[in-house]
Amino acid sequence: METTNIKSSTKSEMINWLANSKELNLSYGLTVMPKKVFYKQVAKTRYLSDGKIYRHLNKQELECANKRLVHYINKVIYKNAYIRNNKRINIVGVIEGDNSSTIDLHTHFILEKPDTYTDEEFSVAIKQALCFSGDFDLTNPNYKPNVDGLDRQFRYKLEQIDNGWSGYITKKLDKLSLNNLYMF
Repeated sequence: METTNIKSSTKSEMINWLANSKELNLSYGLTVMPKKVFYKQVAKTRYLSDGKIYRHLNKQELECANKRLVHYINKVIYKNAYIRNNKRINIVGVIEGDNSSTIDLHTHFILEKPDTYTDEEFSVAIKQALCFSGDFDLTNPNYKPNVDGLDRQFRYKLEQIDNGWSGYITKKLDKLSLNNLYMF
């Protein structure tokens, strides 16, 4: 019984650290949905006009996609200083969902916005990094303008966060381990 309390307190300590860490300056939240990848070609039907079947990324593929995205975010923000001087922004990511649930795998990030960037410039830089990575959808291919709300138009969301964000993104973490939490 005591080990369960220790492990659950580890999770709560991690959430508190993320929420209250002033030295990391984590002020933005980014949620991204990965693109589906080509799985196989089948005969054309009325449901599959092109005959292509796509599948969701598995966890290992999403981890690699996240690393590429973090690389491009740092490259867009710091340009050559990222490579030469190893300058990076602080980023924490959490993968949510799994292959056995109805929730598609996606990633929540907490990002540091550099002081030299305005909110608009930072938003443009993140969108540019998402385009460069090529692993994440920017727009929802199933969006219907007259039916769906504007919140369903895009497959990524960048917003300024408050202290509740770290609790939100860590809600699905395994209570026994923090194996879906990534520090970049």
